[in-house]
Amino acid sequence: MNYLLEKLKSEFSGKWQELLSYVEENSERLPNARRALIYLEKLHAALNGEIPKELDGEFLYHLVELFSASRFLADFLVRHTELLPKLQSIYRKKFLPAEFELEFSSKEKRAFMDEVRTFKHLHMARVVLRDILNLAPFQELVRDVTLVHDACIKAAYRFAYSQLVKRYGEPTSTFVVVDMGKAGGFELNYASDIDLIYVYGSRYGKTSGGSYGVLHNHDFFELLAKEITELLTARTSEGICCPVDTRLRPNGTMGPLVNDIEALEQYYTAVARPWERFALLKARPSVGDLTGTGIEFLKLARAFVFRKYVDISLIEEVLRLKEMIKAKVRKKGEKIDLKLGLGGIREVEFIVQAFQLIYGGKFPYIRSRNTLIALRRLFRWGFLNREEFEELRDAYLFLRRCEHMLQITEFRQTQTFHPESEEALELAKKMGFPDREEFLKELRQVMERVNRHFNRFFPTGDRRTLSSFTAEELERMGFKEAEEVKRFIEVLLSLRSLLPEERSRLDTFGDRFLHLLLTTPSPLTALKNLTLFLESEEGKLFFFSYLSHENIVRLLLYLLSTKEFFIKRFRETPELLDHIFRPDLIEGGVSEKVFCDLFKELKNLRLTKNVLEVIALLRRRLGRTEIEEFLSEMTSVCDGVLGEVYRELSPSFSLASLGKHGSREMNVGSDLDLLFIAPSPELKNTELAVKLIERLEALGYEVDTRLRPFGEKGELVFTADYFRSYLKETARLWERLAFTRFRFLFGNLKEEVEEAVREFLFGTPLDSETLQGILSMRERLERELGRKEPLKYGAGGVVDLEFVSYTYQLYSQRWLGNTLESLKALAEEEKRFERGIALYRELRKVETEVRLFGSPITSADRIEELKREVRSFYTEFVQWMKSRV
Repeated sequence: MNYLLEKLKSEFSGKWQELLSYVEENSERLPNARRALIYLEKLHAALNGEIPKELDGEFLYHLVELFSASRFLADFLVRHTELLPKLQSIYRKKFLPAEFELEFSSKEKRAFMDEVRTFKHLHMARVVLRDILNLAPFQELVRDVTLVHDACIKAAYRFAYSQLVKRYGEPTSTFVVVDMGKAGGFELNYASDIDLIYVYGSRYGKTSGGSYGVLHNHDFFELLAKEITELLTARTSEGICCPVDTRLRPNGTMGPLVNDIEALEQYYTAVARPWERFALLKARPSVGDLTGTGIEFLKLARAFVFRKYVDISLIEEVLRLKEMIKAKVRKKGEKIDLKLGLGGIREVEFIVQAFQLIYGGKFPYIRSRNTLIALRRLFRWGFLNREEFEELRDAYLFLRRCEHMLQITEFRQTQTFHPESEEALELAKKMGFPDREEFLKELRQVMERVNRHFNRFFPTGDRRTLSSFTAEELERMGFKEAEEVKRFIEVLLSLRSLLPEERSRLDTFGDRFLHLLLTTPSPLTALKNLTLFLESEEGKLFFFSYLSHENIVRLLLYLLSTKEFFIKRFRETPELLDHIFRPDLIEGGVSEKVFCDLFKELKNLRLTKNVLEVIALLRRRLGRTEIEEFLSEMTSVCDGVLGEVYRELSPSFSLASLGKHGSREMNVGSDLDLLFIAPSPELKNTELAVKLIERLEALGYEVDTRLRPFGEKGELVFTADYFRSYLKETARLWERLAFTRFRFLFGNLKEEVEEAVREFLFGTPLDSETLQGILSMRERLERELGRKEPLKYGAGGVVDLEFVSYTYQLYSQRWLGNTLESLKALAEEEKRFERGIALYRELRKVETEVRLFGSPITSADRIEELKREVRSFYTEFVQWMKSRV
């Protein structure tokens, strides 16, 4: 700076030297003395060293103050020295609202935009000068800023409207621009975007026509809104007039840019969310048809914003919004955020707005768009005591001035700065502090006072809203797919099926919801399915009815974390929600008798099936059953369905099953291997068998009849004599293994058929040749299917234990059917095989988890080790068998 000062002293003369001396004498006080010198040099060059006679000395010194405070305004004034006399004539004057009118002369778009920007920047120079020279109080300054912007919007509206009317003619409806946020409350920032909503009267009608043709009202006003926005936001040689934010309109960026009164009424009545009440609290029609469409809009807004009762539910929305802000602030690290930080401007605004929204319906005299006026009214009517009022008022004024002084340097919308930066030192000087440390000490004390009041009004404790969690935080909590989880949380909170109050309740459930979600086997699947669940009226009603019962929510999220098991059954029969948490069913267990009793009560076969399958899974989740009991209960449900369908059709054939249903080990998604055995050949039996299969498949079962004699080439329904003959003369070794799981279900042929199967299984003792055939069969399955389904057919897969069961039954001549029962019998005979029981249970758990959740959960880290242990068990069993046959 010293070098520049000496340089200018050698170049300047006359009054210019006095200005240099002023800078030198006040260098410690001026926010940025070097900037003042730089722009004095630029002004000297722009004026060719000649100060116009009409510029008096005092104004020039004030201009130095302005140059020191704002690079942006200094740059503007140096470019437009012709405006300096105008600025001198207006900066000491208090304006009336009418004096902000912008009478533009340009008819060409680019020239008009430059004219508007010049008007705005000149008047902002006036406001900032009045501020830094303490010529006006805060409320007058922000009122003037708002009126300057209103004048620009009005000019843009008039310009755009006149252009569009020439092209399309006059519309049959009227239009209004609604200021939102601080502009609505006449408290706009120096460098702020303006939040606007564009509204028109009615969509019904067309323009009168012009050189470009005719448009429907909506299309005309949409063009008008776009044009106004562009006129204000497009960058010209004079920069932009002001950023425009239209996201506060109905449905945000997803909604139309303009809305008519009818559309707004529908939206605010049924769709709008709680936070929009905060936004509309400050809504103010500013340009256009203020007495017609503007009044209609205000009636709608007030009906939505203010309730006729004391609305305590808004407290949760305040907390939710505050937690969202906290999440944003955390990302800014060590920077101080004057607006969103703890004890910042937004906390004062939240206190004021929340009081108005909660109590303003019943006590209309506390309403005001303006924060300071509202604060005064809250104090006057007893909602705040004197200490609360004065501390909040003084803090608000201090913080807003800090914000303004921070923004005027570059006229950039910012509220953050680093406490150790040069920016902080400049801000301290602008605020009248001798050094940075004193300023920061005062700032922290002010913000601590605000935060103390906020926490007293809205005690948050450790609660966090759901929407406030970042992906990084979710990952630290333990979510493996944190980015996807975050995305689905956002989807969940924006569901159109949810009412605003419901969204708010879910959001404020917050971290408690996340902790419950983490207990599920698949949190991401649970979230995806919850979105589907909440799209139905039944699901939504159930969820929000039990939201305060965390144990119920935990179980529901567990069910939703299954890939399709629960959500499929729920969508088929939503009424199952009335029954799946019934204590009598959960504690009583699932059996064929329970199925029959429930079916008599519900009189709906699909509903009964779905309820009891879910009950079986819940019993497993609650630890009421071991894995083998779960498989048995799933089989009992199937037995119940088969029994009802069989009785309904009343066929003359008997019904039997093989596979996992036959051995009572049905898992999620297991198919049904059925056999139809008749006393004599009848065409009608085949028709009834087909009907039975179709009925079962309609209920969600996959029926497989390929285990009948000669498979797909054989008759679907065959006689008992034919069956006995086939088993005796034609059946192959693999069928002998399969029939160890044979179970007779219904009909009159039980003794005859079971005798035939028993003879088939045990008529010939197990010999070494048969054993070798069994081993070869197992090897072939592993070779052909092991890679495709490693958990089932691969080395150490489920089939290893099933082959142990088949082989042991043939060897011991004991028809046990069930794999676990076979392993238990084996362990009784040979103690060293006891470990097979535990291996079976663990492998079945893994298989069930994969079917339910898509991947193993409890044993995920030891799958390969488990398979090695199973293969070792299988190998040892094979050697033992070889020594005995």
